[in-house]
Amino acid sequence: MESIRADLGLADYLSFVLLMAVSTVIGIYFAYRDRNEATTKNYFFGGKQMHPVAVGLSLAVTFQSAVVVIAAPAETYLSGTLMMWEALMRILSVPIVFAYVVPLYHRLQLRTVFEYLELRFSSTLRRILAGLLSTGMIFYVGAVLYLPAVAVNAVTSLPLAWSIVITGVIATFYTTLGGMKAVIWTDVLQSGIMILGMVAVLIKGLIVIGGFDELYDSLERGGRFTASRFDYGIISRLSPIGIIVGGFFMGLGGIGIEQSIIQRFQSCETVSKAQSALLVYILPTLIITITSVGNGLIMYAFYEGCDPVKSGKIESIDQGIPYMTLEIFQSIPGMTGLFISSIFSASLSTISSCLNSLSVLILEDLIAIKWPSMSDRVKVIVGKILGVILGVVLISMAFAISASGSNVFELLYGFTSLTYGPGIAIYFLGFFFPWTNTIGAMTGLFSSYAVLVFMFVGRRFFNDPPYPTNLPGVSTEFCQNNLTENFQITILTTELPLTSSAIPEIERTFLRDVYNINYNFLMMIGFIITITVGIIASFLSGHTPASKADPRLFVPLVDNKRLPLKVLKFFRLGVPNLPSESTKQYRTAKKNDVLIVETNDI
Repeated sequence: MESIRADLGLADYLSFVLLMAVSTVIGIYFAYRDRNEATTKNYFFGGKQMHPVAVGLSLAVTFQSAVVVIAAPAETYLSGTLMMWEALMRILSVPIVFAYVVPLYHRLQLRTVFEYLELRFSSTLRRILAGLLSTGMIFYVGAVLYLPAVAVNAVTSLPLAWSIVITGVIATFYTTLGGMKAVIWTDVLQSGIMILGMVAVLIKGLIVIGGFDELYDSLERGGRFTASRFDYGIISRLSPIGIIVGGFFMGLGGIGIEQSIIQRFQSCETVSKAQSALLVYILPTLIITITSVGNGLIMYAFYEGCDPVKSGKIESIDQGIPYMTLEIFQSIPGMTGLFISSIFSASLSTISSCLNSLSVLILEDLIAIKWPSMSDRVKVIVGKILGVILGVVLISMAFAISASGSNVFELLYGFTSLTYGPGIAIYFLGFFFPWTNTIGAMTGLFSSYAVLVFMFVGRRFFNDPPYPTNLPGVSTEFCQNNLTENFQITILTTELPLTSSAIPEIERTFLRDVYNINYNFLMMIGFIITITVGIIASFLSGHTPASKADPRLFVPLVDNKRLPLKVLKFFRLGVPNLPSESTKQYRTAKKNDVLIVETNDI
């Protein structure tokens, strides 16, 4: 079956080229402006003077990425309205990060998120989790780099390989040159383009299909009202509970323990400004995620009765949104290019942020530890070299993902679950459980990974045939009548009813049930195992008395000073009060297991 491609017009290409050019110029500008300020504070943290609104917009587009522009609508097309839960759950984690995470990291003034683990547990755990989470980040960004290439490949004659290389090279170029300031200010530009492009598709798509009434009727005919189907269990692909659980932990991990996000909080001067940035993050995140789901529902209504993959229009459903955009905007020059630019905006923001954060992670957690006398200027040079190397690694990862042939959304969630669930749990063990020790934390971590890897590998390689997905069906019944006037394409039709056809019974066993658990539950499973085993192993190996815990590394669940002292004491679990603090910011370090407080800013 041959994939059908059209091409962009001159105006479409101009909007795309303009985005790339402006992003590059911003990098060059900050590289020139800050040429005499070669410090890690300036290069990696924006001089700690970034505006909260700019940081908040940067947070939104960094975390959302091209996954929410392309892969989430594709998943919505397949599974229906239950993806609305994903949009809402991304916000539910904000209060936790606002109240606990942001104040803690600003109090400690850490360069990397993993420094906390060395202070709270050990340098070994710091390096292990840094390696695991960094690997997860590389995989995630590889997928983010791959998705826009798929989008462009669906609607233009530009080869997939060239799309990957061009995007990776430009993101690496302006990030390496301009550092955090270039990353944040290009994010501000890209956030506007991203939202504008997605909303334009939503509005035009609604007009083309005939409005909300036609959308509702189409979704009802296709069995896409799945948001309230709580009768689906943990094995079904159609599980609202799975989306709720997975979306919450994805949001918590994304803004709670990701270096690229924490680095933005640290680029703000004070705790209150960092918290303000987090509040700014909410509105664009809601707009982007809800619009993304809306576009996926519109895509189903637009292609109802003529599935674009089965009919041969596109090769993968991940190409659905850009191809639909080309069809609905064929008479309006430049609009398809605007949406393609919004896809690349989402991708560039995430790639640049992660390049910057991975550079500082490797620099601080691996290199600077071995050569502590390295000057700031040398660190910046090494950081730039690392940025280039990492750019090559991410491009290679994108090619590897393109060769896998898997549904990107499912593959991404499944792999991310291996890192986020246990990773969040380790930090929570440190934040809220003062009795836990290094042995407990590492035992919980490895126990969790053993179970998750067993489930992930079993699902991918020892699950043949897999259980039915229970996804609503698609059809090519009306393909000849569903084409727009200017798209006269020869279609290969297949018989596929609107509801799923009968599927042979597959023998169920406990092991195969485990393999087929909805991938959205994996993060919660990893989190629960790590917390439970971590606490038990800590007590069995000689737990740390709360009275000897370092109060700077502990976060009480309730710490409102207006409450009675007895209440506050209860929620401190026996951990001493923080010593009186001056107005100076301080930084903690551990040397020979003794906590040292320094007043030097980062």
